[in-house]
Amino acid sequence: MKSNKGISLISFIITILIFILIGFLGYEIFYIDILDIMNENSMAQENEMTNNRVTITGVQNQEYSNTSSVSPIIDEYNFENKENVYSNSYYYNQLDEYGKIIYDGLYNNKENMKSGVYKIDFETKFNDLLNSEGGEEKLNIAFQSAWNAFTYDNVDVFYIDVEKLTLTTKTTSIAGFSTHRVELTNGNNSSYLKNNFASKYRIDEKVNELESIKKSMQENLTGYNDYEKIRSVHDWLIENVEYDTNAEEPYTIAGALTEGKAVCEGYARSFKYLMDGLNVPCVLVSGIGTNSRGETEAHAWNYVMIDGKWYAVDVTWDDPVIVGSGYISDDMNYSNFLKGSNTFFESHKEDGNLTENSIKFKFPELAEEDW
Repeated sequence: MKSNKGISLISFIITILIFILIGFLGYEIFYIDILDIMNENSMAQENEMTNNRVTITGVQNQEYSNTSSVSPIIDEYNFENKENVYSNSYYYNQLDEYGKIIYDGLYNNKENMKSGVYKIDFETKFNDLLNSEGGEEKLNIAFQSAWNAFTYDNVDVFYIDVEKLTLTTKTTSIAGFSTHRVELTNGNNSSYLKNNFASKYRIDEKVNELESIKKSMQENLTGYNDYEKIRSVHDWLIENVEYDTNAEEPYTIAGALTEGKAVCEGYARSFKYLMDGLNVPCVLVSGIGTNSRGETEAHAWNYVMIDGKWYAVDVTWDDPVIVGSGYISDDMNYSNFLKGSNTFFESHKEDGNLTENSIKFKFPELAEEDW
């Protein structure tokens, strides 16, 4: 007759074998395309109002305000601490904890992503979120918001084609418990790089050109105060860039700074890129502009800080296209330079809804009067 101890041991072994069997039977991997961005964020097109909202696969188009269940906790800036603003984290600070995880993954792998196939593995950091009610939709929002913040803070990332990025969830179910592993990859695409920058060599070549321009600007403006730096960059862009909707890279610093052709987004990103290099607080802003003919268009510009206050600079509109004979007066070149809200908002309207399925971002509050 076997002892109770022997029976208990056999029962324990049988129980373990049953759990292992259930585990094998219950193991599933689900590849869920959470994100497949269909449109590159382009804030303006010539003579028309463009809709630069981005649709996320499988999610209904909705607006999410900062009062929603996934609203971000916005860290207040200490505007007296220039380094806090200069750290290029203005939009990052408006993300929730999940958005910040995704942003960190993108930021920490900027160099790796030049390969076009590097996989960012978020492991099981979103497990609790995906196991909660509406978790997948919340992750969609977190990703889109993180991508928006990342591209607004980091204007030097010009080589990624957002249409080719795929955020995927692999779900493992064992004995009724689900574990979710999230990755950002190139999906079914051979690469997530833009066609114009299809190799790391080509990207680095362009980066070196851009860095050379930025370094030259830094050297030439050594000893200048912030106002002089802002005006010098503003004037340099007007002199060296022309508005061209047919350029190969009109929305990026690559097109504006090395090819000399851009639309408003290219101007604004270039202005921020050079301001960042000069340690002048600057953010990229988007919204709607109403031109002198009363026509509205999606538009992009910048806010810069001087003496602890924010002022608007719209380099694009300070570089108007002249049709036929005529000339541009000095007043025209500075009609949108260091403006306060009382003046600037007569023709510009902010829009913090950068894309669909994203949080609504806040912009810095402008000084009321012009500088």
